[in-house]
Parts: sequence; C-alpha cells; structure tokens
Amino acid sequence: MLWSRAGNRKKTSKDNADPEAQLVERLKQRDEPAFLELYDRHRRSVYWFLVHMTGSVALAEDLTQGVFVAILEKISSGTIEQFDSGKGALEGYLLGIARNLAREERRKTYRFASLESVFEAPEWERFLDKFCAENQTQDAETLLAAQSDLKLLYSAILDLPQPYRETIVLCSLQEKSYQQTAAILQCSEGTVASRLNRAKALLAAKMQAPAADKVKTSAG
Repeated sequence: MLWSRAGNRKKTSKDNADPEAQLVERLKQRDEPAFLELYDRHRRSVYWFLVHMTGSVALAEDLTQGVFVAILEKISSGTIEQFDSGKGALEGYLLGIARNLAREERRKTYRFASLESVFEAPEWERFLDKFCAENQTQDAETLLAAQSDLKLLYSAILDLPQPYRETIVLCSLQEKSYQQTAAILQCSEGTVASRLNRAKALLAAKMQAPAADKVKTSAG
C-alpha cells in the first residue's frame, strides 16, 4: 500500500517548524496530500527547466511526469528517507532528478526536438507577454523585434554544451543562487561561476554572428 491512512500518520514536528521540512516528513510517511502539494508547488519549475534543457514542450511534459513518478517510486521503496532537508531544498532535489532524466533522454536520442514546439506553446506567449511588460514594450514593431531576439537567444542556449546550458538555465533563467545551482549540479560554487561566465561568453558570440549578418545584408 503506497499511501498511509491519515489516522495512522505520526505527528511530524512542532507547529512552528519549517514548512518544507514538514512536507518532507509527510512524504516520508507516505501522506498522499503531501505528494499532491509537492506536485502543485514545484511542477512548473521542473517543467520549465526541462523545456529549457530539451527545447521540446512534449518531451518536457513527459519528463516532468517522469520526475514525479520517480518520487512516487522513492516513496514506495522507502528511499525518500535518504533525502535530508537540512542539506538542500526539495525543488533542488526535483531539478536534480529532472537533470538526470534529460541527460538520459539525450543519450538515447542524441538530439532534442526543434524549438518550434516551444515557440508555438501558450507558455511561450505568456513568457513573452511578461518579458514585454517588465521592459515596458508595447508597440508592434518593438514586440516583433523582442520576440525575434528572444527566439535567437533561446536557440543559442539550446546549442550550448550541456554543462554550460544547465548552469545558465539555473542561474539566469530560473534565478537560482550559486549555492543552489552547485547543489543541483553536484559541483563547487567556483565551478558554477566559471561555467556561467563561459556560457555568457559563448552566448554573446552566438548572438553577435546573426547581428553581423544583418549588417552585411542591409549594406548589400
């Protein structure tokens, strides 16, 4: 039986304990509402990480489900007991699983799908709307230019070698700290900083090339 009955649930900790630590304890006790709460709280973060890593909405959706299936399996087998909330956040734990699934998928297929599925998704439109609102972009010409630049940047990110792509996705797109990123990628904070700097340099070079081509075209 995967889920324990509510009446048999042990008391977790004091009422003023850290909410995430309480959630972890409830997961360890096979509390079904705790799993649903985990899903609701972190699904979006996991999904967007996988979109950024794979460039495919469909694949990101499948792998997101895979992340939470893996959690169910850990709950069922009891290996969820190994998670220590004092050493990291649940979100980081989930993103670590997502990272491994994305790497495994890449090894199997060698390449990910086209970004067109991302650009056609409703989530992309919401992302673009948010970007334009934050940058006070309103006129149609500027909106089109912004959308074109964002697509170019997104494609450039997907072309990065995996260690650099993971780092810039976590630090720049998902706004994780060096400490959080290091925990997810299982490396030092110094390595995170080095990879991030290298990733930004590679992106700058990729973004400059199309700009130079535009100049040549207009000059011709």
